[in-house]
Amino acid sequence: MQQRVGLARALAGDPEMLLFDEPFSALDPLIRRDMQNEVIRLHRELGKTMVFITHDLSEALKLGDRIMILRDGEIVQIGTPDEVVAQPADEYVKDFVSEVPKAHVLTLKWVMRDPRPGESMDGPALPVSTIVRQAARAAIASDAPIRVMDGDSMVGVVDEEDIMRVVVAEEEVK
Repeated sequence: MQQRVGLARALAGDPEMLLFDEPFSALDPLIRRDMQNEVIRLHRELGKTMVFITHDLSEALKLGDRIMILRDGEIVQIGTPDEVVAQPADEYVKDFVSEVPKAHVLTLKWVMRDPRPGESMDGPALPVSTIVRQAARAAIASDAPIRVMDGDSMVGVVDEEDIMRVVVAEEEVK
């Protein structure tokens, strides 16, 4: 309840930006998840800029539109969660994100491919920003590859095999 009151107090003055320094570190897992979801909801509804300082990579990946990774006070990488996981800037970041379940973070952008000659284009269409894990059911249910869309344009395709490579980590992503 103290976290909710603190959040309400911070929002009462209608600030343009909110700064959170390890806001959920002392909470039990259930309350932590509820508070993270509440902050995500508030961000969507209010459109406030929210800056989180955290040592919890899972929390950063869940809450962040953009993530900045620091080492010894220096910026090592800035990017979206999927960019940081798919294209680590160096060995430090690669090691830092090595335990992340890629299917929970990467989008179809990172696993799509060009259609093969004669391949059916009758499969479902999903946005390029769809998380791989969320696309898995559609891929399994379809006999044709998923058409990966950027607006009205098809930018690639992905099938069950492409998704399984990420899920079971058979190979590195592009």
